[in-house]
Formats: sequence, C-alpha cells, structure tokens
Amino acid sequence: MVSSTVEDYLKAFLKLEDMNEKASTSTVARYLSVADASVTDMLRKLQKNGLLEYKPYYGATLTTEGRRLALRILRRHRLIELFLHKVMGYGWEQVHDEAEKLEHVVSDLFVARIDAYLGYPDQDPHGEVIPDAKGFRNEELDICLLRAEPGEYIVRKVTNDQPDFLAYIEQQALTPGAAFMLLEKAPFQGPLKLVLAGRKAPTYLGVEAARNIHVLPSGPLANKQYPRSRPCGQTIASRGSSAHQKAAEASGRKQGPLRGSIRRPR
Repeated sequence: MVSSTVEDYLKAFLKLEDMNEKASTSTVARYLSVADASVTDMLRKLQKNGLLEYKPYYGATLTTEGRRLALRILRRHRLIELFLHKVMGYGWEQVHDEAEKLEHVVSDLFVARIDAYLGYPDQDPHGEVIPDAKGFRNEELDICLLRAEPGEYIVRKVTNDQPDFLAYIEQQALTPGAAFMLLEKAPFQGPLKLVLAGRKAPTYLGVEAARNIHVLPSGPLANKQYPRSRPCGQTIASRGSSAHQKAAEASGRKQGPLRGSIRRPR
C-alpha cells in the first residue's frame, strides 16, 4: 500500500504529463511546494519501487504501474470533488482542498458507490475529465482560450483550482457550459473581449485568466479540426493544500491505461 505522500507525487507527475510539462526536480518542487532535495529523494524512492523512470537532469516519467496508481488517485479526487459539490453543497472553489484530504482515506467501495450515485459522471465540477474504474479517460478535444481565434465557444474546463481564481471565474459567469462569443484579442498580451450568451455588455478577460480556461468551438468553428487539448504554458502555481504541506514534511482512440489512458467522448 502506497503512502498518501507517494500518491500526491504520482498525481503531480500525471498532471505535469497532461500539461506536456517536463517533470524536472524543480518543476515538481514548485508544483508541490517542497524543497528540491525532497523531490530528489522521492524520485529515487519511486524509481526503486518501479513507479517512475528517472534520469538526473532529464526529469521523470511514470511507469505503467505508476500511471495506474496516479489515475486511481486522480479518479478518487475528482469524484469526491463532484460529490462534495453536488450532494454536500460545497462551492466549486471549496472542493479541491477537501478532496485532497479525503482521497487518501476513503475505501474503493466508497468511491464506487459515489460513482454509481452520481450516475457514472465523466467530469468534475471544474470540467476536468474523471477516469473510469479501469483508468480510461475521454479524449479532450478542447483548446486553451488564449489560443482561440474570434468566434463562438463553450467553456469546457477551468484548470486553475485556486479558490480566489475560481470565485472570480464564477463571478464572470465563465463556468463550464457557459456559451460566449470571442470578439477580439488585444495585441501585446492585452485582454480578450467577449460577450456571454444572453448578454449585450462585453466582458474583458486578462491573459492569465484566459490561460486557465479551455473551450470547445461552437457555431461555424465547430467543425474545425484542432489538436487534442493542449496547455497554454501555464505557470505552475504551488498548491498550498494540506496534502502538499504533508509532502513537504515527509521530505478518438481507446487505449489501455498504459500511455495516455484516453478514449473518445461518448
């Protein structure tokens, strides 16, 4: 049985992999808010246990078993978030830190019951994909709003889980499912101008906010071919949750859960 600290590290590696970020010592340390030396020690431990392939100065990648465990804890985290939001009445900005604590202690049976109770969902409150019980995930065909051209879109997911950012996005009515028209993007890192469906007044969104919102094209852009979901080079903010503080103290294709674990949307 792996420890909660190991699970946090594996989940971090999976997240960085999804972002196409190199899992270097410094990147992981920044993501988990721990010292570089702590990350180096953990990398060696995970490699010894067959969960990572690690080469100094080249970063680390998950092994088959490491990815399986990472997807398992990611599934737990996102199902718990959705349960807290839909059933327990938590705000979407409150669920992340609570799920960080619960994901390590609940049983597999509890997770399975949550999954069934919620109707086997495939998205968490932020629009992120929930792996199924076998470790498969729906292929994400969204694009980062910062890369989008003017046109009609629907918010697919929000990738920044910081409470103040989520509260701001909710205030702007740009939660998953929101439809809007992107009118223009100002040059030189200027704001994006958009109009939400049913409104006349425009909304102006800064570059950093747009970097953390992924969208699906609609209207005339719906049939345009885009590459599979790509990040916008997000700044990897430290998590600051109790789980990560604990880590610091501890010094269209259906593929199997080996690489990517993705399937096309139903």
